[in-house]
Amino acid sequence: MLVKTKLKFGLIVSLIFFLSNISHSQNYVIKAGCNLCADAKGRQLIDYIIANKLQTLEGGCKTVDPITVNFNLNGNKFVDFGNGNQSEFNQTLTDIFTNWTLTDCIAPVGTDSTSIEKPKRTSIFAPLTYIPERIAANWDIRTTLSDQYRYLSSLDYYVNPYFQAFGGEPLGLPIAYGAGVGLLVGFGTPYSGPMETDFVKGGLHFALFDVSVTGRVKEFVLKYSNRAAPTENTKNTWIGNWNNLFAPHLGMDFAIEVPFVRLSYFATLDTLQDVSDNPVIVRNEVTGQPMRNNVIRGQYFGFEIRTPNLIFYNSTRAKFYFAKQFGEYHLGYAGREMKIDNFIFDFRMDATFPGKRDFQLLTELYLDSPWPGFANKAFGFGPSIRLGKTPSNSFGLISAFINARIKIGDFFDKNLY
Repeated sequence: MLVKTKLKFGLIVSLIFFLSNISHSQNYVIKAGCNLCADAKGRQLIDYIIANKLQTLEGGCKTVDPITVNFNLNGNKFVDFGNGNQSEFNQTLTDIFTNWTLTDCIAPVGTDSTSIEKPKRTSIFAPLTYIPERIAANWDIRTTLSDQYRYLSSLDYYVNPYFQAFGGEPLGLPIAYGAGVGLLVGFGTPYSGPMETDFVKGGLHFALFDVSVTGRVKEFVLKYSNRAAPTENTKNTWIGNWNNLFAPHLGMDFAIEVPFVRLSYFATLDTLQDVSDNPVIVRNEVTGQPMRNNVIRGQYFGFEIRTPNLIFYNSTRAKFYFAKQFGEYHLGYAGREMKIDNFIFDFRMDATFPGKRDFQLLTELYLDSPWPGFANKAFGFGPSIRLGKTPSNSFGLISAFINARIKIGDFFDKNLY
């Protein structure tokens, strides 16, 4: 009886010692497939992972990659969440991993946690269903982050750290947060793609207002007519020389910028019409009529109605919108740094309704850089495709080109709004 009592006491002491080491000085791995929803500590870790975009959790609960915890009080303390995402210990992580309770999910450092689980049976259709399944498994749409303590204000909605080569939201550089003072730079419109327009702008944002001077860079469209007379040309295969947008030599753009809506007024100051080149004429091969272009002249009122504060597939810079600019109506979606599992990407789609120009559909997919540190997510590039009415009088390809964007800083942090 005494031997059994000593044996039980020894087991209890060993267990306490093991848990104490895990909580305070041991390095260990939380295995892939661990259900973090099982207890309070795990749920705290879920909030931290989602808020900092460290992993995409399967079903919102299970880890996809092993998490390595170095909790040695006498050495360097860090947590490796996989895919190059490593965090130094802070107070939040210390609170989470102190007295960690999901001990059935842990393994010693160096253990191949993926070999512990039995292989799953797969279907012959798995290659066809994998992408839709991962999209469905990562479905996530909300308006706030778990640790967000300040919310997007109308004064700072213009702030945008992404500089895009062609089109998209203009770069918004903050000078004074809260006061809503900053600079704006844009190549193209928020709804245009590569080689679609020669429109450029630069300006100042103050409080709720944007004031920008606009101009044009003629090299941003494929070709102009000569000054003496309009020039006819055949269609270009990869870069559309029709259904484009042509800006005046000089203009002014005024806008009121709030989260849900942007109201704008554009005025042409100088067209240089007497010395300016005009768009080339590309004729419809069936009807013989010139294909449409939108040549901006005169005055225009515009608007954009959108969904602010939207977090869609982990993107904190996502919006659905309906807009009018230069007499054209647009409907679309734009999302930055979206994430499905460990795949990070940008996606943009815009539909231009027929009117000034013919109907067209613009779609862009940027693949983000995989390198760790600042390079991760700093640079993205990928295909930009325009579809619409072609000179053969059918629906087809207008242009196919490469677009790119660079993230020049981290000043659009969710806790700096």
